[in-house]
Amino acid sequence: MGPVDGPSVVAMPRQQVLGRRGRVERKKDRQALGSLKDLVVAKNTRDRYLEAVSRFLLFLRSHGFTYPSSFSSLDAKVCEFIEALWHNGDPKSYASDCLSGLGHFVPQCKRSLVGAWRLHGSWTRAELPARALPFLPVMVYALAQAAFDKGWSDLAVLVLLGFDRFARSGELFMAKRGDFTWNTTKTKAIWSLPLTKSGQRVGAQESLVIDDSWLVVALANYMSALSPGDYLRSVSPGIMRSRLKSLLSDLKFPEGYQWYSLRRGGATHFFRATNDLSRVCFVGRWNSIKTARIYLTDALAQLTEIQLEPVVQRNLLRLAKRARPGFQFDS
Repeated sequence: MGPVDGPSVVAMPRQQVLGRRGRVERKKDRQALGSLKDLVVAKNTRDRYLEAVSRFLLFLRSHGFTYPSSFSSLDAKVCEFIEALWHNGDPKSYASDCLSGLGHFVPQCKRSLVGAWRLHGSWTRAELPARALPFLPVMVYALAQAAFDKGWSDLAVLVLLGFDRFARSGELFMAKRGDFTWNTTKTKAIWSLPLTKSGQRVGAQESLVIDDSWLVVALANYMSALSPGDYLRSVSPGIMRSRLKSLLSDLKFPEGYQWYSLRRGGATHFFRATNDLSRVCFVGRWNSIKTARIYLTDALAQLTEIQLEPVVQRNLLRLAKRARPGFQFDS
């Protein structure tokens, strides 16, 4: 493998890759991808939309409503559905996914759901989202050590990787051994991501450069027994979530931490260490500095609210120092 140099994110325009291929190769690749209709949204997103729309149809049946015969009546019934979700204490995502799902499966109705989208906007203004709390470095290394002690080395590696590169949960769960390459001295590694949410917008495959030599060695050691097609995780995403939840409980973390806390905490820690907002946007793949600034401001405010019992702090520090001796855990 050749040396790894350059910035912390590398984007390869998809059209440049396809442009080098002939018609036969393009046809073969497109057949493997499927129809354009199936590529409008990712399979997981489509499944989520289908579940949300099915929930709406069940609402209609359970209340004895007939199926809407016009877009205006559909809008009225979706409004009633959203009101029911609000009063029943359901998450706003049920409403969001229903609206997006209807727009996906019946594109012609998009412009007709005016009332329903207004209610969705009202919900957004009335109820602030419960954002994941950002992890601190001492928390991340403590979690990694605790996971390793339980024999969950895959969770330990993904926690460290997610915090270092502000990775999204889905990116961590889908990471495979073959997505990583190292330079000759094993001091840097490139993680080639599948076509991500931000990559889809610009038609580019994104890559992240990992330049923390300690983490690079840890990743190389862990992946030495894996085949290129193996996931870094050894169990399903659902079990990974359950295991992290178990560790958070064992270590007496307060409520509000989850896998997404790695992205929030990693970006916030990087900004506090460098005060370089543009670099945070680059590594975290935010297209808008304004959006990233709001994101970081909120996370920094949350850090001031984190209160851990002294005995919990001492235990986290003990575990973190076992994970990475000599690291300065001052925050």
